[in-house]
Amino acid sequence: MEQMERKIIRLEMQVGELIRILALLNERMVDIESKQLGKVVSIHKRQPKMRI
Repeated sequence: MEQMERKIIRLEMQVGELIRILALLNERMVDIESKQLGKVVSIHKRQPKMRI
């Protein structure tokens, strides 16, 4: 039983890491796209996006 809980906790930590990485990648993509379109990126930077 305790082993299952440890596995679940480890999984939750890995999922959290994945979400953080995806969020960073998403911001990079937004940066690249908006630079290509010549738009201002500072708007996106001011409000940290938290989508879970």
